[in-house]
Amino acid sequence: MRFILVTLIIVLSYPVYGFNIDEIAVKLNARYNVPVEYTHYVLSKAKVVDNVRSFVERVANSPEKTFVFGDFVKFFVNKRRIKEGVEFYKSHRKLLNRVYQEFGVDPCVVVAILSIETNFGRIKLTTNALDALYTLSLYSKRKRYFLSELESFIVYTFRHRVNPFSVKGSITGALGIPQFMPSNIDRYGVDFNGNGLNLNEVDDATASIANYLLKHGWKKDKPVVKFLSNDSKLCRRLNAKNLNGGKVITFNYGSGVRCFVAYDNFWALKKYNGTKNYAMAVYELSEEICKKIR
Repeated sequence: MRFILVTLIIVLSYPVYGFNIDEIAVKLNARYNVPVEYTHYVLSKAKVVDNVRSFVERVANSPEKTFVFGDFVKFFVNKRRIKEGVEFYKSHRKLLNRVYQEFGVDPCVVVAILSIETNFGRIKLTTNALDALYTLSLYSKRKRYFLSELESFIVYTFRHRVNPFSVKGSITGALGIPQFMPSNIDRYGVDFNGNGLNLNEVDDATASIANYLLKHGWKKDKPVVKFLSNDSKLCRRLNAKNLNGGKVITFNYGSGVRCFVAYDNFWALKKYNGTKNYAMAVYELSEEICKKIR
């Protein structure tokens, strides 16, 4: 009985992990020269966050919804966002021109993404990034993905000498103004002002978005989409077919269906968030901003 009690006390004295910390520490040391002790220390301080766990449970228990694109338009393409996008463009014109010259990405598209992701950094990120990624790696249906992102977070904080316990992010572990997942920071992040990579700085965030799109197939001065038809029967018949060097995509605007021919730049935008609705919302917001600029 005493043995069982002692054993129970020992077990409860240590955090319970859904993965092997020793294996992770050895792997990060071998691949990225992250000290084993650093990985152990960081993970020993990670905690399960109730609001992140609740979020995971809500997503898991919610029926899948089919979103009408018109709802995205109302939320992301409105007078406030257009006005603030124009103001940001005008006040950062030199930066946007430099980014365009280096990466070839339409400045209005970059501004639209900055608006949608964190409202140009005005949306304050309050979730502890380490704890969010740790919680997601234990409870999300995509445990393997989030464990990989947790590992990338450890590597990122070590390489850039960032305090791993003070980094704030979204509830899904995305970081900075452009909302990069940790694995994307060193792949696509750009130190555009020469003072060290920091995605909470506008210069680096702006250039990093453009670099991400370029690396995912953005073609300079090429179209994103071209309007095809608002005939619902024609749109349904042509949907997903190859046409005129692109692919037909269809959206439900609530008031009716419209279809477009989508080109490489559309698919680059889709890579940023993973949905066609997001990519199209970015495009439409960028067009409205550019109308006020040009």
